[in-house]
Order: sequence, then structure tokens, then C-alpha cells
Amino acid sequence: MIDDSMNRAGNLLLVFCAEAKRHFRDQWSHLGDSLSWLVYTLLMFAAVVVILNGISGGDLGTDERFLVMIGWLTWMVAGSYMRDLPAAITDEAETGTLEQLCLSPVPLSIVLTVRGMVHFIGVSVRGLLAAAILTIFITPLPIGSSLIMLFFISMAGAYGMGFLFAGLALVFKRIAAFTELVYSLMIFLTGAFVGLESLGWVFTVLRYMFPLTWGISMMRQVVGEGLTLTSLLQSGELVGLILHSAVFVGVGLTIFAWGYRHARMKGTLAHY
Repeated sequence: MIDDSMNRAGNLLLVFCAEAKRHFRDQWSHLGDSLSWLVYTLLMFAAVVVILNGISGGDLGTDERFLVMIGWLTWMVAGSYMRDLPAAITDEAETGTLEQLCLSPVPLSIVLTVRGMVHFIGVSVRGLLAAAILTIFITPLPIGSSLIMLFFISMAGAYGMGFLFAGLALVFKRIAAFTELVYSLMIFLTGAFVGLESLGWVFTVLRYMFPLTWGISMMRQVVGEGLTLTSLLQSGELVGLILHSAVFVGVGLTIFAWGYRHARMKGTLAHY
């Protein structure tokens, strides 16, 4: 039993090292894409701040700009999660290596999980760099443990949606247009730029439908209203967010398992 556990841990470490090496070599060979992502992030943030400042009559203060930055970077990182996992399935299918990947000693779900973790590290580095640059335009504010924890809990829900899309990619192969549509709509439906709390019951529906809406709203409360994890726990909001993200992870893994079984039964793992 101990030997089996050690073998599994060794396999996971081997997969992680291999995926990290592959990812960062790919990023280095496509350095222009990373720079383009960074420039796009900065320019879009500046454009949104200018627009919101104009709408508010020039009253968009430092706190408001910081809230926009939090929502924008959260959406960007989560979007990379949700698009990377199904894109990995599509890429493997296009190159004809998906079936071989499924026959490897490490389950496909584990390979994608590790690949997503490595991708998250890469995207986080770019996000931190973008955040450091963006704070040049606003007064730096302290980012406490409450904000960081809420961010990662929200990312768990986005990760679950990524597995949901990956399961659909196993069955339908080409779903890039669908994932891009959901990704684009989420910038408006998650309150990335402007809080949606004033929408009442509409906000309640949106925060249950999408993995980021609730988390971004709570991060806004932490920054704008000074709430702490203790107060959020006492109000039940933190427990609700954790359960919400857990449901997204569970549903995502269930859809992925269904897609994997369906593709194997139909014999379409090697077909694109």
C-alpha cells in the first residue's frame, strides 16, 4: 500500500515536472503572445477606467479603480482556466495524441489537473506583473489574506467550469466558439468592472449561475466595506461561496467523466 502511494506520488511529480517544462518552453517560444496578453490587460484596464471615470463625472476614486483592477484580473485569470482545459483536449485531438494520452498510466483527469495547475502558475505570474504595473496608476492598497483566499476559492469554481468544457470537448470536439462566448459574456455577468448588487434578484441568479460573480462581489465588499473573513463567515457568505465553488468542481468533474466514457464507448478519442 505504501509502495503504491509512493509510486502514484512519483508519477504525479513526474507529470508535474514534464508539464511545467512543456508549458514554460512553449511560453518562451511564443513570447510575443505573453507580451500581447500583458499589453491587452493594461490597455483594457486603462480604457475601462477612462470610460467609468467619464460616466461618473470624474468621481472615480482610488478605491473604485482598485475594485476594477481586482475584477478585471480575476476575470482574465479565470478565463485562462476555462479556456485552457478544453483547448488542451482539442490540441491533443488535432495532433492525434489524445488516445495515447488516455492510455498513459496517469489518468487523463490527473494530467489535465496538473496541466491546469502549471498553467495557473504561469498566468498568475503574468497577473502579478500586470497588477504591479497597474498600481502605478493608482495608490497601492494592502492586499490581505481575506482577498487572497476569496480569489482562490473563486478560482476553484472557474476550474470546475474548465473541466465541464473539457468534457464537452471530448464529445463535440470543436467548442472553441462556445467557450469564447461564455468567456466574453462573463465579463458583464460577473461584475468584473461594475458591481451588480443593485440588480436585486437578477444578481442572485447570476451569482449562482457563474463561478466568479459571487466571489468578485465578496472581494469588493472586503476592499470597499472593510469586511473580514470572520464577518463573512458569520453571515454565511463565505460558507456559501465555498459550497458554490465545490458544486462547480463536482459538476465539472462529472461532465468530464461522462464525456470521457462517451468518447471511449463511441471510439472517437482518436478521431477529430
